[in-house]
Amino acid sequence: MNILRIQFILVFSLLFSAFVNSQNKEAEQLVQQGIKLNDEGSYQSAIRKFKEALGLDGDLPEAKYEMAYAYLQTGNSEKAVKLSKDVVRSDESLKLDAYLILGAAYEQQKNSAKSLKVYKKAAKEYPENNLAQFNLGLSYYNHRQWDEAEKCLTTAVRLNRTYPGSHFLLAHIMLKKGETVKAMLSLYYFLLLEQDSERAENAYEILENLWKSDVSTSNGKTIVSISKSKNDFYKMVNLTVRLKSVSNEENFEPEKRLEVFSENTNLLFDVLSRGYDEDIDFWELTYLDFFKELHKKGFTTPFAYYISNSTYRPQVLVWLSDHYSEFNNFINWVELYQAN
Repeated sequence: MNILRIQFILVFSLLFSAFVNSQNKEAEQLVQQGIKLNDEGSYQSAIRKFKEALGLDGDLPEAKYEMAYAYLQTGNSEKAVKLSKDVVRSDESLKLDAYLILGAAYEQQKNSAKSLKVYKKAAKEYPENNLAQFNLGLSYYNHRQWDEAEKCLTTAVRLNRTYPGSHFLLAHIMLKKGETVKAMLSLYYFLLLEQDSERAENAYEILENLWKSDVSTSNGKTIVSISKSKNDFYKMVNLTVRLKSVSNEENFEPEKRLEVFSENTNLLFDVLSRGYDEDIDFWELTYLDFFKELHKKGFTTPFAYYISNSTYRPQVLVWLSDHYSEFNNFINWVELYQAN
């Protein structure tokens, strides 16, 4: 081959390689810009960035995934389905995330059957991922399959005990099953993890309402209605706390609601701490052991005030100021307990 031709080919190859590298770098920068816009909620602007990036490099799974997410947020489920399917087929590292977008997109299309199928596949392929289990449980919940939903959520909690959403959804599942005490345990733990959100306000309201539910008075006598439960221990707990709790708002002033909530929480944890003969199960390992130890250490009152922050912030701040050392000891204990 002519030496000049060889030199030309080498120079052309180097120039082409530099051009491609420059395009790839620009595409990656556009993707990062789009991700930032996604995080800010500027989804249409983000979509434009991802389109530019894919125009430079049509094989960018991260751009496709992020664009699918943006389309989902803007209600364009059809494009979200198309892009997330592409990512599922082409990129192992983003496959689970793409499954979750795909399932959500089908839900957006009111195609719950396809959504459930996607989440089942994701949970099967990623059995040790709590979000895969959580989303499958949520899908079962939407299908009113309470037992299947409970199995998924207990698995999700085992895999990641610090993910608040799993405890929140598990509480709703137990309410649907008539398991009041178990629902309360999940709500209490959820509020330990999350206080400053609309969801936390909702959880706290549910707890307050549960303390007032199933109790009425007739001719000066307290009447307790106990929901069905397969477990005699939880029936006993429910009956005991209903009989002894301050449940009727007519019995106390509105400004005392936080104090009453704390008293009722102390009552519940005291009853739970008395011991039982049940086999060791998820509920004991996840909730009962924790709350029994918390109560034994004398931290129930700071715990009750701490989780009330979403609803009674001014009163909580006053209490925390007056009991700073007690509260600080409680926080330190929780951190050590969860680390073990």
